[in-house]
Amino acid sequence: MRIWILLVGLVALIVLSLGAVPVHFDEAQYTTWLAHQDLSYQTKGPLVTATQSITHGIEWLPQLVQVRLPAWLAWLLSGVLLVWLGRLAGFDQEAGRRLLILFVTSPMIFALGMVHTTDIWLLFFMLLALCAFASILHCRPNQQTELWWLLLGASLGLGALAKLSIALVPLSILPWVVIRSPRLIFTPGPYLGALLCAFVMTPWILWNMDHEFAHLSHEFGHVNSENDSLWHTIDWIPMVLMSAIPVMLLSLLGGLKVKLDDLANEREEAVRDMLLYSFCILIVLFVIKGFMGEVLLNWVLPLVPVLLMMFAIRMRWSPSNTLIAGTVQMGILVALLYPYALGLSMKQDPFQKIRGWDRVVEASAERAGPTEVVTTDHYSTLAWALYFWPSDVDNARRYLSPTGQVIPSVTRRRNQYDNWDVLNQPYPSLVHIGQYSEQLARRCLEFQDLGEVSQVMPDGTIRSTLNVFRCLGFSPDPPWPSVNSH
Repeated sequence: MRIWILLVGLVALIVLSLGAVPVHFDEAQYTTWLAHQDLSYQTKGPLVTATQSITHGIEWLPQLVQVRLPAWLAWLLSGVLLVWLGRLAGFDQEAGRRLLILFVTSPMIFALGMVHTTDIWLLFFMLLALCAFASILHCRPNQQTELWWLLLGASLGLGALAKLSIALVPLSILPWVVIRSPRLIFTPGPYLGALLCAFVMTPWILWNMDHEFAHLSHEFGHVNSENDSLWHTIDWIPMVLMSAIPVMLLSLLGGLKVKLDDLANEREEAVRDMLLYSFCILIVLFVIKGFMGEVLLNWVLPLVPVLLMMFAIRMRWSPSNTLIAGTVQMGILVALLYPYALGLSMKQDPFQKIRGWDRVVEASAERAGPTEVVTTDHYSTLAWALYFWPSDVDNARRYLSPTGQVIPSVTRRRNQYDNWDVLNQPYPSLVHIGQYSEQLARRCLEFQDLGEVSQVMPDGTIRSTLNVFRCLGFSPDPPWPSVNSH
Protein backbone atom coordinates (compact mmCIF):
# COMPACT_ATOMS: atom_id res chain seq x y z
CA MET A 1 0.00 0.00 0.00
CA ARG A 2 2.78 2.43 0.89
CA ILE A 3 4.44 2.39 -2.54
CA TRP A 4 1.09 3.12 -4.18
CA ILE A 5 0.44 6.04 -1.85
CA LEU A 6 3.81 7.50 -2.77
CA LEU A 7 3.38 6.93 -6.53
CA VAL A 8 -0.14 8.37 -6.60
CA GLY A 9 1.16 11.35 -4.67
CA LEU A 10 3.98 11.76 -7.20
CA VAL A 11 1.56 11.74 -10.14
CA ALA A 12 -0.62 14.36 -8.42
CA LEU A 13 2.49 16.39 -7.65
CA ILE A 14 3.61 16.41 -11.30
CA VAL A 15 0.15 17.21 -12.68
CA LEU A 16 -0.38 20.15 -10.33
CA SER A 17 3.21 21.31 -10.77
CA LEU A 18 2.79 21.52 -14.54
CA GLY A 19 -0.80 22.76 -14.61
CA ALA A 20 -1.39 25.03 -11.64
CA VAL A 21 1.86 26.38 -10.18
CA PRO A 22 3.55 29.34 -11.90
CA VAL A 23 7.33 29.58 -12.10
CA HIS A 24 8.62 31.02 -8.84
CA PHE A 25 11.19 33.81 -9.10
CA ASP A 26 13.68 31.68 -7.16
CA GLU A 27 13.31 28.90 -9.73
CA ALA A 28 13.81 31.44 -12.49
CA GLN A 29 16.97 32.93 -11.02
CA TYR A 30 18.58 29.58 -10.19
CA THR A 31 17.90 28.44 -13.76
CA THR A 32 19.11 31.60 -15.49
CA TRP A 33 22.38 31.36 -13.58
CA LEU A 34 23.17 28.60 -16.08
CA ALA A 35 24.29 31.42 -18.38
CA HIS A 36 27.37 31.83 -16.17
CA GLN A 37 27.83 28.69 -14.08
CA ASP A 38 30.12 29.03 -11.10
CA LEU A 39 31.36 27.13 -8.05
CA SER A 40 28.76 28.97 -5.97
CA TYR A 41 26.61 32.09 -6.11
CA GLN A 42 25.91 35.34 -4.30
CA THR A 43 22.72 34.24 -2.54
CA LYS A 44 22.74 30.42 -2.75
CA GLY A 45 25.03 27.44 -3.07
CA PRO A 46 25.64 25.71 -6.41
CA LEU A 47 23.55 22.52 -6.03
CA VAL A 48 20.24 23.60 -7.59
CA THR A 49 21.84 25.22 -10.63
CA ALA A 50 24.17 22.21 -11.01
CA THR A 51 21.19 19.84 -11.19
CA GLN A 52 19.58 22.22 -13.69
CA SER A 53 22.61 21.85 -15.93
CA ILE A 54 22.00 18.09 -16.03
CA THR A 55 18.27 18.19 -16.79
CA HIS A 56 18.70 20.95 -19.38
CA GLY A 57 20.94 18.52 -21.22
CA ILE A 58 17.82 16.45 -21.96
CA GLU A 59 16.76 18.77 -24.77
CA TRP A 60 13.55 16.95 -25.73
CA LEU A 61 12.01 17.77 -22.35
CA PRO A 62 9.83 20.90 -22.10
CA GLN A 63 11.51 23.81 -20.31
CA LEU A 64 9.33 23.55 -17.19
CA VAL A 65 10.02 19.81 -16.89
CA GLN A 66 13.75 20.48 -17.22
CA VAL A 67 13.47 22.92 -14.34
CA ARG A 68 11.26 20.89 -11.98
CA LEU A 69 12.26 17.27 -12.61
CA PRO A 70 14.96 17.31 -9.87
CA ALA A 71 12.41 18.62 -7.34
CA TRP A 72 10.01 15.77 -8.11
CA LEU A 73 12.77 13.19 -7.65
CA ALA A 74 13.94 14.83 -4.40
CA TRP A 75 10.35 14.78 -3.08
CA LEU A 76 9.94 11.10 -3.97
CA LEU A 77 13.21 10.09 -2.35
CA SER A 78 12.41 12.18 0.72
CA GLY A 79 9.27 10.08 1.21
CA VAL A 80 11.35 6.92 1.04
CA LEU A 81 13.84 8.32 3.57
CA LEU A 82 11.07 9.33 5.97
CA VAL A 83 9.69 5.78 5.91
CA TRP A 84 13.22 4.48 6.56
CA LEU A 85 13.62 6.88 9.48
CA GLY A 86 10.28 5.67 10.83
CA ARG A 87 11.48 2.08 10.73
CA LEU A 88 14.69 3.02 12.52
CA ALA A 89 12.50 4.64 15.19
CA GLY A 90 10.49 1.43 15.60
CA PHE A 91 7.32 2.33 13.68
CA ASP A 92 5.07 -0.66 13.04
CA GLN A 93 3.34 -1.19 9.70
CA GLU A 94 0.25 0.82 10.62
CA ALA A 95 2.23 3.79 11.94
CA GLY A 96 4.46 3.63 8.86
CA ARG A 97 1.42 3.90 6.59
CA ARG A 98 0.07 6.85 8.53
CA LEU A 99 3.47 8.52 8.34
CA LEU A 100 3.64 8.18 4.56
CA ILE A 101 0.07 9.48 4.17
CA LEU A 102 0.98 12.47 6.33
CA PHE A 103 4.06 13.09 4.18
CA VAL A 104 2.23 12.84 0.85
CA THR A 105 -0.68 15.04 1.96
CA SER A 106 1.31 17.63 3.93
CA PRO A 107 0.59 20.93 2.10
CA MET A 108 3.96 22.40 3.01
CA ILE A 109 6.02 19.45 1.78
CA PHE A 110 3.79 18.89 -1.26
CA ALA A 111 4.18 22.54 -2.28
CA LEU A 112 7.96 22.34 -1.89
CA GLY A 113 8.04 19.33 -4.21
CA MET A 114 6.23 21.23 -6.96
CA VAL A 115 8.87 23.94 -7.35
CA HIS A 116 12.61 23.48 -7.70
CA THR A 117 14.17 25.60 -4.98
CA THR A 118 16.75 24.90 -2.30
CA ASP A 119 14.13 23.83 0.27
CA ILE A 120 13.26 20.47 -1.28
CA TRP A 121 16.96 19.56 -1.30
CA LEU A 122 17.28 20.72 2.30
CA LEU A 123 14.47 18.32 3.21
CA PHE A 124 16.07 15.44 1.32
CA PHE A 125 19.59 15.81 2.72
CA MET A 126 18.28 16.54 6.22
CA LEU A 127 16.35 13.26 6.18
CA LEU A 128 19.35 11.43 4.74
CA ALA A 129 21.55 12.84 7.53
CA LEU A 130 19.04 11.81 10.21
CA CYS A 131 18.77 8.31 8.72
CA ALA A 132 22.55 8.00 8.73
CA PHE A 133 22.82 9.07 12.36
CA ALA A 134 19.92 6.84 13.38
CA SER A 135 21.70 3.94 11.67
CA ILE A 136 24.80 4.71 13.76
CA LEU A 137 22.66 4.39 16.90
CA HIS A 138 21.42 1.01 15.64
CA CYS A 139 24.94 -0.36 15.38
CA ARG A 140 26.19 -2.55 18.21
CA PRO A 141 29.12 -1.29 20.35
CA ASN A 142 31.77 -3.32 18.51
CA GLN A 143 30.27 -2.76 15.07
CA GLN A 144 32.02 -0.49 12.54
CA THR A 145 30.12 2.78 12.01
CA GLU A 146 32.56 4.74 9.84
CA LEU A 147 30.54 4.30 6.63
CA TRP A 148 27.44 5.73 8.31
CA TRP A 149 29.45 8.68 9.59
CA LEU A 150 30.77 9.26 6.07
CA LEU A 151 27.21 9.19 4.73
CA LEU A 152 26.23 11.68 7.41
CA GLY A 153 29.12 13.97 6.45
CA ALA A 154 28.37 13.70 2.73
CA SER A 155 24.68 14.52 3.24
CA LEU A 156 25.51 17.54 5.37
CA GLY A 157 28.05 18.75 2.82
CA LEU A 158 25.74 18.31 -0.16
CA GLY A 159 22.89 19.85 1.81
CA ALA A 160 25.09 22.88 2.53
CA LEU A 161 25.66 23.28 -1.22
CA ALA A 162 21.90 23.79 -1.43
CA LYS A 163 21.18 25.70 1.78
CA LEU A 164 23.42 26.44 4.75
CA SER A 165 20.59 25.90 7.22
CA ILE A 166 21.39 22.17 6.97
CA ALA A 167 23.74 23.12 9.83
CA LEU A 168 20.66 23.00 12.08
CA VAL A 169 20.82 19.19 11.92
CA PRO A 170 24.19 18.72 13.70
CA LEU A 171 23.44 21.68 15.99
CA SER A 172 20.19 20.08 17.11
CA ILE A 173 21.58 16.58 17.72
CA LEU A 174 24.84 17.66 19.38
CA PRO A 175 23.19 18.25 22.81
CA TRP A 176 21.77 14.72 22.69
CA VAL A 177 25.21 13.32 21.91
CA VAL A 178 26.80 15.23 24.80
CA ILE A 179 24.11 14.25 27.30
CA ARG A 180 23.06 10.76 26.21
CA SER A 181 25.95 9.28 24.26
CA PRO A 182 29.23 11.16 24.82
CA ARG A 183 31.23 8.07 23.86
CA LEU A 184 30.53 8.94 20.19
CA ILE A 185 32.75 11.99 20.53
CA PHE A 186 35.74 9.76 21.22
CA THR A 187 35.35 7.64 18.09
CA PRO A 188 36.95 8.48 14.71
CA GLY A 189 33.60 8.49 12.89
CA PRO A 190 32.49 12.09 13.62
CA TYR A 191 35.81 13.49 12.48
CA LEU A 192 35.87 11.43 9.29
CA GLY A 193 32.38 12.67 8.56
CA ALA A 194 33.38 16.29 9.25
CA LEU A 195 36.37 15.99 6.91
CA LEU A 196 34.19 14.57 4.13
CA CYS A 197 31.62 17.31 4.73
CA ALA A 198 34.31 19.98 4.36
CA PHE A 199 35.66 18.27 1.21
CA VAL A 200 32.20 18.16 -0.39
CA MET A 201 31.78 21.86 0.40
CA THR A 202 35.04 22.73 -1.40
CA PRO A 203 33.33 24.50 -4.35
CA TRP A 204 31.40 26.75 -1.97
CA ILE A 205 34.49 27.42 0.16
CA LEU A 206 36.67 28.31 -2.86
CA TRP A 207 34.04 30.62 -4.33
CA ASN A 208 33.55 32.46 -1.04
CA MET A 209 37.28 32.86 -0.51
CA ASP A 210 37.46 34.42 -3.98
CA HIS A 211 34.46 36.71 -3.35
CA GLU A 212 35.15 37.99 0.18
CA PHE A 213 32.71 35.44 1.65
CA ALA A 214 29.79 37.14 -0.09
CA HIS A 215 27.35 34.24 0.27
CA LEU A 216 28.18 33.79 3.94
CA SER A 217 27.59 37.52 4.46
CA HIS A 218 24.26 37.20 2.66
CA GLU A 219 23.18 34.39 4.98
CA PHE A 220 24.14 36.37 8.10
CA GLY A 221 22.05 39.21 6.66
CA HIS A 222 18.98 37.01 7.29
CA VAL A 223 19.75 36.62 10.99
CA ASN A 224 18.81 40.11 12.07
CA SER A 225 15.79 42.06 10.86
CA GLU A 226 14.40 45.55 11.20
CA ASN A 227 10.97 44.02 11.78
CA ASP A 228 11.47 43.35 15.50
CA SER A 229 8.61 42.11 17.69
CA LEU A 230 8.34 39.74 20.64
CA TRP A 231 5.41 38.20 18.82
CA HIS A 232 7.88 36.79 16.27
CA THR A 233 9.18 34.38 18.90
CA ILE A 234 5.98 32.31 18.72
CA ASP A 235 3.89 33.50 15.74
CA TRP A 236 5.55 30.89 13.50
CA ILE A 237 4.22 27.98 15.59
CA PRO A 238 0.57 28.05 14.43
CA MET A 239 1.88 28.85 10.95
CA VAL A 240 3.93 25.66 10.73
CA LEU A 241 1.13 23.54 12.20
CA MET A 242 -1.42 24.82 9.70
CA SER A 243 0.92 24.47 6.75
CA ALA A 244 2.19 21.01 7.67
CA ILE A 245 -0.89 19.13 8.91
CA PRO A 246 -3.99 21.39 9.03
CA VAL A 247 -6.75 18.74 8.74
CA MET A 248 -4.75 16.23 10.74
CA LEU A 249 -5.11 18.52 13.74
CA LEU A 250 -8.70 17.19 13.89
CA SER A 251 -7.16 13.99 15.21
CA LEU A 252 -6.77 15.84 18.49
CA LEU A 253 -10.53 15.52 18.87
CA GLY A 254 -10.21 11.76 18.60
CA GLY A 255 -7.34 11.83 21.03
CA LEU A 256 -3.65 11.15 20.71
CA LYS A 257 -1.96 8.29 22.49
CA VAL A 258 -0.21 9.44 25.65
CA LYS A 259 1.73 6.22 26.11
CA LEU A 260 2.81 4.03 23.24
CA ASP A 261 1.91 0.36 23.42
CA ASP A 262 4.51 -0.80 20.90
CA LEU A 263 7.58 -2.85 21.79
CA ALA A 264 10.47 -0.67 20.69
CA ASN A 265 13.91 -2.03 21.48
CA GLU A 266 16.73 -0.07 23.08
CA ARG A 267 18.21 1.18 19.79
CA GLU A 268 14.81 2.31 18.48
CA GLU A 269 14.16 4.14 21.74
CA ALA A 270 17.52 5.88 21.33
CA VAL A 271 16.50 7.07 17.86
CA ARG A 272 13.20 8.41 19.22
CA ASP A 273 14.97 10.15 22.06
CA MET A 274 17.45 11.72 19.65
CA LEU A 275 14.67 12.98 17.35
CA LEU A 276 12.77 14.44 20.29
CA TYR A 277 15.88 16.24 21.52
CA SER A 278 16.52 17.56 18.00
CA PHE A 279 12.91 18.76 17.71
CA CYS A 280 13.03 20.62 21.04
CA ILE A 281 16.43 22.20 20.34
CA LEU A 282 15.16 23.45 16.96
CA ILE A 283 12.15 25.05 18.64
CA VAL A 284 14.48 26.85 21.06
CA LEU A 285 16.66 28.05 18.17
CA PHE A 286 13.68 29.43 16.25
CA VAL A 287 12.35 31.15 19.37
CA ILE A 288 15.77 32.81 19.78
CA LYS A 289 15.70 33.81 16.11
CA GLY A 290 12.27 35.37 16.73
CA PHE A 291 13.86 37.88 19.11
CA MET A 292 15.94 39.16 16.16
CA GLY A 293 13.20 39.29 13.53
CA GLU A 294 10.49 37.42 11.70
CA VAL A 295 10.82 33.63 11.26
CA LEU A 296 9.76 32.75 7.71
CA LEU A 297 7.70 29.66 7.02
CA ASN A 298 10.29 27.81 4.93
CA TRP A 299 12.92 28.33 7.65
CA VAL A 300 11.05 26.01 10.03
CA LEU A 301 11.04 23.14 7.52
CA PRO A 302 13.51 21.09 9.65
CA LEU A 303 10.74 20.72 12.26
CA VAL A 304 8.21 19.17 9.90
CA PRO A 305 9.48 15.56 9.46
CA VAL A 306 9.64 14.92 13.22
CA LEU A 307 6.28 16.67 13.66
CA LEU A 308 4.76 14.26 11.14
CA MET A 309 6.37 11.33 12.94
CA MET A 310 4.90 12.47 16.27
CA PHE A 311 1.42 12.53 14.83
CA ALA A 312 1.84 9.28 12.88
CA ILE A 313 2.82 7.23 15.92
CA ARG A 314 0.35 8.79 18.36
CA MET A 315 -2.81 9.21 16.27
CA ARG A 316 -5.66 6.87 17.11
CA TRP A 317 -6.94 7.06 13.54
CA SER A 318 -6.53 4.10 11.23
CA PRO A 319 -4.54 4.55 8.02
CA SER A 320 -7.88 4.60 6.11
CA ASN A 321 -9.24 7.48 8.16
CA THR A 322 -5.91 9.27 7.85
CA LEU A 323 -6.10 8.85 4.07
CA ILE A 324 -9.61 10.34 3.98
CA ALA A 325 -8.47 13.34 6.03
CA GLY A 326 -5.40 13.66 3.83
CA THR A 327 -7.56 13.72 0.70
CA VAL A 328 -9.59 16.58 2.19
CA GLN A 329 -6.32 18.29 3.02
CA MET A 330 -5.17 18.00 -0.60
CA GLY A 331 -8.47 19.43 -1.78
CA ILE A 332 -7.84 22.52 0.33
CA LEU A 333 -4.35 22.82 -1.16
CA VAL A 334 -5.68 22.60 -4.73
CA ALA A 335 -8.19 25.35 -3.91
CA LEU A 336 -5.33 27.52 -2.64
CA LEU A 337 -3.23 26.78 -5.72
CA TYR A 338 -5.98 27.76 -8.16
CA PRO A 339 -8.88 29.57 -6.46
CA TYR A 340 -10.19 30.89 -9.78
CA ALA A 341 -11.61 27.44 -10.63
CA LEU A 342 -13.93 27.89 -7.64
CA GLY A 343 -15.10 31.30 -8.79
CA LEU A 344 -12.87 33.17 -6.34
CA SER A 345 -10.95 36.30 -7.24
CA MET A 346 -7.39 37.58 -7.03
CA LYS A 347 -8.01 38.66 -3.42
CA GLN A 348 -8.25 34.99 -2.40
CA ASP A 349 -5.15 33.97 -4.39
CA PRO A 350 -2.09 33.51 -2.13
CA PHE A 351 0.09 32.99 -5.24
CA GLN A 352 -0.93 36.14 -7.10
CA LYS A 353 2.55 37.62 -6.75
CA ILE A 354 4.09 35.00 -9.06
CA ARG A 355 1.28 34.66 -11.62
CA GLY A 356 1.18 36.16 -15.10
CA TRP A 357 4.86 36.90 -15.52
CA ASP A 358 5.15 34.71 -18.60
CA ARG A 359 2.66 36.99 -20.36
CA VAL A 360 4.35 40.12 -18.98
CA VAL A 361 7.67 39.08 -20.49
CA GLU A 362 6.08 37.91 -23.74
CA ALA A 363 4.34 41.30 -24.13
CA SER A 364 7.58 43.11 -23.26
CA ALA A 365 9.50 41.13 -25.89
CA GLU A 366 6.86 41.98 -28.51
CA ARG A 367 7.14 45.71 -27.73
CA ALA A 368 10.92 45.76 -27.48
CA GLY A 369 11.94 43.43 -30.29
CA PRO A 370 15.38 41.75 -30.31
CA THR A 371 17.76 42.80 -27.55
CA GLU A 372 20.98 41.64 -25.96
CA VAL A 373 20.47 43.24 -22.54
CA VAL A 374 17.48 43.59 -20.20
CA THR A 375 17.46 45.71 -17.05
CA THR A 376 14.80 45.89 -14.33
CA ASP A 377 14.09 47.49 -10.95
CA HIS A 378 14.09 44.22 -8.98
CA TYR A 379 15.90 40.88 -9.18
CA SER A 380 12.69 38.83 -9.30
CA THR A 381 11.48 40.75 -12.38
CA LEU A 382 14.88 40.27 -14.02
CA ALA A 383 14.85 36.55 -13.22
CA TRP A 384 11.46 36.10 -14.87
CA ALA A 385 12.50 38.27 -17.84
CA LEU A 386 15.62 36.21 -18.56
CA TYR A 387 13.73 32.96 -17.99
CA PHE A 388 10.67 33.67 -20.15
CA TRP A 389 12.30 35.73 -22.91
CA PRO A 390 11.50 34.00 -26.25
CA SER A 391 14.25 31.72 -27.54
CA ASP A 392 14.66 29.09 -30.24
CA VAL A 393 17.21 27.16 -28.14
CA ASP A 394 16.04 24.24 -25.97
CA ASN A 395 18.98 23.80 -23.60
CA ALA A 396 20.90 25.95 -21.15
CA ARG A 397 22.22 28.18 -23.96
CA ARG A 398 18.80 29.84 -24.11
CA TYR A 399 19.78 31.86 -21.00
CA LEU A 400 22.91 33.36 -22.57
CA SER A 401 20.93 35.99 -24.46
CA PRO A 402 19.53 38.31 -23.43
CA THR A 403 21.65 38.90 -20.35
CA GLY A 404 20.81 41.47 -17.72
CA GLN A 405 21.31 43.29 -14.45
CA VAL A 406 19.16 45.07 -11.88
CA ILE A 407 19.71 48.85 -11.89
CA PRO A 408 22.50 49.39 -9.29
CA SER A 409 21.43 51.19 -6.13
CA VAL A 410 23.00 51.60 -2.72
CA THR A 411 19.60 50.94 -1.10
CA ARG A 412 19.31 47.31 -2.23
CA ARG A 413 21.15 44.08 -1.49
CA ARG A 414 23.62 42.61 -3.93
CA ASN A 415 22.46 39.66 -6.05
CA GLN A 416 24.13 37.21 -8.43
CA TYR A 417 23.31 39.27 -11.52
CA ASP A 418 25.51 42.07 -10.15
CA ASN A 419 28.50 39.73 -10.44
CA TRP A 420 27.99 39.59 -14.20
CA ASP A 421 28.90 43.31 -14.53
CA VAL A 422 26.55 43.67 -17.49
CA LEU A 423 26.07 47.42 -17.09
CA ASN A 424 29.76 48.22 -16.85
CA GLN A 425 30.21 48.33 -20.64
CA PRO A 426 28.53 50.33 -23.43
CA TYR A 427 25.72 48.97 -25.65
CA PRO A 428 24.08 50.44 -28.74
CA SER A 429 20.71 49.44 -27.27
CA LEU A 430 19.13 47.75 -24.25
CA VAL A 431 15.63 47.22 -22.83
CA HIS A 432 14.37 48.26 -19.38
CA ILE A 433 11.24 46.76 -17.77
CA GLY A 434 9.75 48.51 -14.77
CA GLN A 435 9.29 52.11 -13.73
CA TYR A 436 11.06 55.08 -15.25
CA SER A 437 14.71 55.01 -14.13
CA GLU A 438 16.43 58.39 -13.90
CA GLN A 439 19.74 56.59 -13.20
CA LEU A 440 19.49 54.64 -16.46
CA ALA A 441 18.03 57.46 -18.57
CA ARG A 442 20.95 59.80 -17.80
CA ARG A 443 23.34 57.18 -19.21
CA CYS A 444 21.44 56.88 -22.53
CA LEU A 445 21.58 59.12 -25.59
CA GLU A 446 17.86 58.45 -26.00
CA PHE A 447 15.38 56.82 -23.61
CA GLN A 448 12.19 55.73 -25.37
CA ASP A 449 8.93 54.71 -23.66
CA LEU A 450 7.59 51.71 -25.61
CA GLY A 451 4.35 51.43 -23.64
CA GLU A 452 2.82 49.51 -20.75
CA VAL A 453 2.55 45.79 -20.01
CA SER A 454 0.23 44.36 -17.36
CA GLN A 455 0.43 41.47 -14.93
CA VAL A 456 -2.99 39.93 -15.58
CA MET A 457 -4.55 37.32 -13.30
CA PRO A 458 -6.55 34.33 -14.66
CA ASP A 459 -9.80 36.14 -13.83
CA GLY A 460 -8.75 39.13 -15.95
CA THR A 461 -7.82 41.35 -13.00
CA ILE A 462 -4.75 43.53 -13.52
CA ARG A 463 -2.49 43.20 -10.49
CA SER A 464 0.30 45.54 -11.58
CA THR A 465 1.50 47.55 -14.57
CA LEU A 466 5.04 48.05 -15.79
CA ASN A 467 6.55 50.14 -18.56
CA VAL A 468 8.91 48.99 -21.27
CA PHE A 469 11.70 51.37 -22.27
CA ARG A 470 14.44 51.25 -24.88
CA CYS A 471 17.76 52.84 -24.07
CA LEU A 472 19.77 53.87 -27.16
CA GLY A 473 23.47 54.60 -26.95
CA PHE A 474 24.01 53.31 -23.41
CA SER A 475 27.25 54.26 -21.67
CA PRO A 476 28.26 53.32 -18.09
CA ASP A 477 29.42 56.90 -17.50
CA PRO A 478 29.17 58.21 -14.84
CA PRO A 479 30.11 55.02 -12.95
CA TRP A 480 27.30 53.22 -11.14
CA PRO A 481 27.09 53.38 -7.34
CA SER A 482 28.58 50.37 -5.58
CA VAL A 483 26.11 47.78 -4.27
CA ASN A 484 27.83 46.58 -1.09
CA SER A 485 24.95 45.41 1.08
CA HIS A 486 24.56 41.62 1.31
